[in-house]
Amino acid sequence: MYKLITALLSGITLAFIGHLFIPLKTSKTSEIPKPFICPPLDKAAALNRFRGLISFPSISNISREDHVNDQKVFRDMVAYLVRSYPRVWKHLNVEQVGENSLSLLITWPGSNPDLRPVLFVSHYDVVPVTPGSEHAWTYPPFSGELADGYVWGRGSLDIKFGVAALLEAASTLLAPHDSGAAEEAGEDATGDLFQPKRTIIFAFGHDEEVGGGQGAGAIAALLRSRGMDLELVVDEGGAILLNGLRPITSQPVAMVAMAEKGNAMVEVTLRSPGGHSSMPPTDGSDVASQLWRLGTALKLVPTRTRLQPPVTDMLTHVAPYASGWMRPLLERVDQGPVRWLAGVLLRGFGGRELAAMVSTTLSLTRIRAGVADNVLPQEAVLGFNARLLPGQEPVQAVEHLQRAVKLARVNADVRLTEPGASWPGSKVTSSDGHHFQLLRKAIQETWQFDGQAPAVVPFLVMGATDSRHYAALSHGGVMRFVPYAMGDGDLGLIHATNERVRADSFTRGVCTYLRMMQLLAGSESEH
Repeated sequence: MYKLITALLSGITLAFIGHLFIPLKTSKTSEIPKPFICPPLDKAAALNRFRGLISFPSISNISREDHVNDQKVFRDMVAYLVRSYPRVWKHLNVEQVGENSLSLLITWPGSNPDLRPVLFVSHYDVVPVTPGSEHAWTYPPFSGELADGYVWGRGSLDIKFGVAALLEAASTLLAPHDSGAAEEAGEDATGDLFQPKRTIIFAFGHDEEVGGGQGAGAIAALLRSRGMDLELVVDEGGAILLNGLRPITSQPVAMVAMAEKGNAMVEVTLRSPGGHSSMPPTDGSDVASQLWRLGTALKLVPTRTRLQPPVTDMLTHVAPYASGWMRPLLERVDQGPVRWLAGVLLRGFGGRELAAMVSTTLSLTRIRAGVADNVLPQEAVLGFNARLLPGQEPVQAVEHLQRAVKLARVNADVRLTEPGASWPGSKVTSSDGHHFQLLRKAIQETWQFDGQAPAVVPFLVMGATDSRHYAALSHGGVMRFVPYAMGDGDLGLIHATNERVRADSFTRGVCTYLRMMQLLAGSESEH
């Protein structure tokens, strides 16, 4: 990011100084939202329920038909959820869906059936712990240990936090405000239950980490078969960055992904006459020479740089929180020549994260060649993983590699592998719409730091989420955000050794989800 700002200073300031004197409206407001008072919640008990969920080694596995390592673990985990959140199972409609019924679909009917439902998505499968790395964990990876201000364990960040916090929020809303007195009296206290106007649906998948086909894919197919139209989908993808987007701002920033990249697996097969390794060809027809030329061609013909929404929205939304010369530059980043130059500078100097936001990336992830030490390969199979910008299709990655093959003058075939494992970049959900404003309100009412509300900023998430299975059903698009806080280094803990989440984020996260349900499914959602 520091390189980005230096580049913006030297490039945009010199080339487009005239744009700085055009007045612009900003989206920042000086008004601090009134803090939302969450209904009573036993914080220790809620946190312990979350920790218990982490203790299940619910590992997904693409090689199994049902996409899980151990069905019993998943069934035991669902039974644990039933025991932990009894109000949800008592008052809402719960269905077990997908291969071997390992995913959950929970429906909370709204009072107005004419309103389209809002769907909250999460998943309770996790990636494996790297074999042999267990000793490197400070606490066992499935312990759910509470220590040093964190809850430790695989899935704490990705994303059992979402499952537990959503169920906790729903359970809290299902209880009347005086539930403690009612329970002590042995009463069933259902008279003051929260009733959403818009139906709320929860979808918890069991195989998101391996593509979500058996879980979210099956749930989406079921909803489609019922003629379901959704108003909005809310999934994982963003978080609250406690230290902001430095050096633009050090104020906490809530990042909400309004789009995600697509995915394509492309296979390039190089062919060569082969022969004895003691007599390699001198005409460049051997596999090694062709591979070198192809790599050079890919450097000479990079994918196109495109600075577009939601990345332009990200920069303009954070601009009001910047100071000095950065603010007017960022405010104008979506204007003609400034947009073009900013995209080039982001690609070249912004670091790998920002470079990936303005281009389709193409990474060589697999190479298979050779049968013996003294035999020149007759074939080399290269596997490329492309991550596609919003609006781009998998075939465009194939076409780009075909152009590189032609430029490199290599003997090769290019094809899209595993069509079911490839999908286009998502549509971009508008950050000017009513849904984003409601989400911002929920975040800023429940997360305040020293009397200041965080900036709420749209962005493009690099990875894939289960939301892609539901996106076609949603009229209002998809917003990707989990209400937990991350400090420096926390993002790198996802899927890594010592994965952990800040313990104080959990009850705040419950409150945020609760407020999101009230706003997105309440009377304000009808506007």
